[in-house]
Amino acid sequence: MFLSNSSVRRPVAMASLIIGLTLLGMNAYRKVGLEFMPKVDIPYITVVTIYPGASPSEIETDVAKRVEDAVVSIDGLKHVTSTCMEDHAQTLLEFNLDVDVDTAANDVREKLDLILSDFPEGVEKPKVLKYDINAKPIINLALKGSVPLDELYDYADNTLSDRLSVLSGVAEVQLIGGAEREVHLLLDRQKLAERGLTSADVVQAVAQNVRTIPSGRVREDGTEYAVKFDAEYKSIEAIDALEIAYKNESRVYLRDVGKAMLASAELRQAALIDGESCIGMRVVKKADANAVQVVDRVKSAMGRIQTELPGGMELVWISDDGDFIESSVDSAVSSIWQGVLLTAAILFLFLYNIRATLIVAITMPLTVIIGLFFIQGFGYTLNTSTLLSFGLSVGILVTNSIIVLEAVSKRFAEGMTAKEAARVGSGEAAVAVLASAGTNVVVLFPIITMGSLVGRFFAPFALTMVVVTLVSLFISFTLTPILCAVMLKRSQRKGILTRIEGVFNGILERITNIYTGFLRFFARHRLAAAAVLLVTVAAFVHSMFVASTLGMSFVPNSDVGEILVKLEYPTKYDLKQTVSRVNDVEIALKDMPGLNHVFTNVGKVEGVVGKSSEGVYLAQVLLKFCSKTERQETLEMLLNETRSRLVNISDCIVTANAADMIGGQSSAIELEIAGDDFEKLDGLALATQKHARTIPGILDPDTSVREGKPELRIRPNRAVLSELGVPAVNLGLALRGNLEGIKAGVYKAGDRSYDIRVKFAEEEGKEQVASFQFPGMPGSALLLTNFADVQQGISPIQITRNDKRRISKVYANLAEKKPLSTAVAELNQVFEKEAELPTGYSYGYRGEFERMQESGEAFLEAGLIAILLTYLTLAAIL
Repeated sequence: MFLSNSSVRRPVAMASLIIGLTLLGMNAYRKVGLEFMPKVDIPYITVVTIYPGASPSEIETDVAKRVEDAVVSIDGLKHVTSTCMEDHAQTLLEFNLDVDVDTAANDVREKLDLILSDFPEGVEKPKVLKYDINAKPIINLALKGSVPLDELYDYADNTLSDRLSVLSGVAEVQLIGGAEREVHLLLDRQKLAERGLTSADVVQAVAQNVRTIPSGRVREDGTEYAVKFDAEYKSIEAIDALEIAYKNESRVYLRDVGKAMLASAELRQAALIDGESCIGMRVVKKADANAVQVVDRVKSAMGRIQTELPGGMELVWISDDGDFIESSVDSAVSSIWQGVLLTAAILFLFLYNIRATLIVAITMPLTVIIGLFFIQGFGYTLNTSTLLSFGLSVGILVTNSIIVLEAVSKRFAEGMTAKEAARVGSGEAAVAVLASAGTNVVVLFPIITMGSLVGRFFAPFALTMVVVTLVSLFISFTLTPILCAVMLKRSQRKGILTRIEGVFNGILERITNIYTGFLRFFARHRLAAAAVLLVTVAAFVHSMFVASTLGMSFVPNSDVGEILVKLEYPTKYDLKQTVSRVNDVEIALKDMPGLNHVFTNVGKVEGVVGKSSEGVYLAQVLLKFCSKTERQETLEMLLNETRSRLVNISDCIVTANAADMIGGQSSAIELEIAGDDFEKLDGLALATQKHARTIPGILDPDTSVREGKPELRIRPNRAVLSELGVPAVNLGLALRGNLEGIKAGVYKAGDRSYDIRVKFAEEEGKEQVASFQFPGMPGSALLLTNFADVQQGISPIQITRNDKRRISKVYANLAEKKPLSTAVAELNQVFEKEAELPTGYSYGYRGEFERMQESGEAFLEAGLIAILLTYLTLAAIL
């Protein structure tokens, strides 16, 4: 063969090339990124639209449906799912895998820009966010202390966040708990009414009197002066002197009807670390950054930050992904080296030749190192897929070299010189090695071209193995012949090693004779051969049935030492009530074995689409345990104990899961029921949940059905408002100014700016809404009930839509040994027999099961193509 002949004749030149590639591979290992999952562009885009104060019903009609109608015509759109919650809508757009996510994001922005004017007043501009599996939070921190919470948030937002965001590889720092500071103009409702004013008058006064306006430039004698109109206040106390109105020949100032003060925006989230209030900080890395290096940089910065913290503050490191990823990589590298050493040891048992063993022991690791250079060239990182490929390729590495080495050793034993034996033996083994390597490549090639989502994850695995196989092929016909020509020597071994070789070869020869005896027996007795074939076919058929009982998982369950507990309290709870109830849960869990930290965030949880993710009645507890090497309990044992400790928590839906390495808290089963009538959808979901509880192995069955949230709906009396000449919308805006407040201007202090929000001083009691006073006849005030009716009702807490249809969902987790396919089959039987699906309604599975179905189809297609390509390759080579 050309390569082997050239290598033997010019060993220095080829050795120089191999040394150069080895150095490049070592440099690539130094620079290659470390990740848990491969870098994959998943065509998911989320549109987040904020509508402060709106209920889910209003969000659905005024926001979600408008967004869906606008984007549904975009090419390549596969599914559109909207979740309508209080104050905001989340619309998830799933595109076909061949769609470029950047192009799709631009298309979405263009479509949304066309409908901005169609949104009601108060709706914020939609945010278009691309989903990136690698751009995720990798570090959890908590800032706690004895200082007030607003000071903690202010320091975290304006100092710590800036210190961490500038670190290389850090994309952003997300804050949990607390709120930004604002200047609040708190109005005394009684004093305001006595002067015949409303909160809208104060908003107008601020908007018209607190502002800086660049006015232009003037010039004199070659000097240019900038002219600026400055109507801003230099201190918060000075705002109290703002003139609100001029009535009855007297001026009304802000101090007459209220006061200005620096405060925090309305708290809708809270965070606790080990039972203490804190500000949670989640460090998100950039998609192409090395997770381990980012963690190391943040740890280095932590040392400096800790020394600069103001008195009474403490920054706590809760968890990070760096240690797990690094230990995974170290474990994989260790396994590869163990494979190399074990392979060399086993090879020695058959050859009993130290020199031949050294040849294989040198070529195997060099193949891996050189392969790293090409892997980095393809833009891949060391992750679950590529490391698994390297580990499995150890057998391939040794196969090619052994075939060449055996052929060379045979010619060398026949009397040829080492150099001639290396040249001739390598040429004779060329067809066998090419056939072996070629079939491996064609089997893996269809996986590289798989079009499903799982194909995106397996492509790095397959391509890495193809690269290593081709490098192994190159090494087998270059370095292996060179080493054989240099290292093979004739020797007459005597002593104990020779006797051991004789005994081992004798045993091996007897085993070989027994095996060949079986083959001769079956060759002579056709009935016995037919019986073996029947048994083989029966075993194959049986294996198909056994395969259906195996569990399926899109992502391997890894013990990262973290458990997420989602707590869902009655929807009527406010933030304070939820925090008080969460304390009971923390007390129940604080003495768990191996527990390091308990981090709780209230108001927002991480979950799948369709599950409530934001609301003051929601909480999520992160239980951070020591690493699995430092505790006796498995993560499954800790998960079961967590569930048992929380089984008696009243008025709370508890869901406990192991933390998902790709982020969030998901369920193994996601059953989606689609239709038009919410009552029927909720009834079907509840009936399915009831029957799911009777199926063994299905844990924590839950639905998206929730009790509505109490609301006060104000319906204007249009006839009265018409007589007074007051538009109905003006009344609504005044109500919003009274309660939530309206941003009327900006207060600047140094390099900081604060929104000025006008609102009533907060009071308890729902009766206050009906007693709001508005200007009436001169010298008198009218109650809200003179203009409108106040009705008490229930508002849905969440509305979920999929492909422009309303849906209800059923979720469930599975016991450790419960296969997903079996659980789905059992659930289908119950659903079809008991649920009585009405005409026009449908159901299906999303999430894990949907991905596994797509994966099965993709692998079946890839397998058939691989078989065809294997036959064609063998025919071409042989």
